[in-house]
Amino acid sequence: MGAQTTLKKLYSLSLKTEEFVAPVFYFMAILATIASMMIILLIGASVTMRYLTFTPFRFTEELVGLLMTAAFFLSLPLVTLHKKHVRVLIIISSLSDRVKWWVACLACLFGISFCTWFLLLCMPWLEFAYERQIKTEVGRLLMYPWMSVLPLSMLLTIIAFIIRCFSDSPKDDI
Repeated sequence: MGAQTTLKKLYSLSLKTEEFVAPVFYFMAILATIASMMIILLIGASVTMRYLTFTPFRFTEELVGLLMTAAFFLSLPLVTLHKKHVRVLIIISSLSDRVKWWVACLACLFGISFCTWFLLLCMPWLEFAYERQIKTEVGRLLMYPWMSVLPLSMLLTIIAFIIRCFSDSPKDDI
């Protein structure tokens, strides 16, 4: 009975947490969409400049790379929360609900571990870029604002994995 009560409380807490963070995740996804549209506009403008004036924008490749990275990491928490990422379901679909839940929890633990590891790896690089005010080579854009998206995304993706783990509990236990 105690484990069932704890599971109910964790499920309730995960739902409340999801209500709180979902607007943040959606806002980040909107920013990712804007970044993706900017990539298309920037490449289109650069190609147009190449053919009309024979001088494309010199910073296009750098900015497109930064925008692409930002778009990916900005959308990652929402994609993780709604399980819209690439998944292989051929084996999972044949399992019982209880086993599916354990496999989902194991997957969440792997995801949390990876995101924590990535977060710990990217923080020293962010600090280094901030302390030295590192800029891109051609466009001279400051790197640390772009790099700050990565730890923020990893932290929020960890939260998304935790929410998923407790919100995917077997329905007969709640």
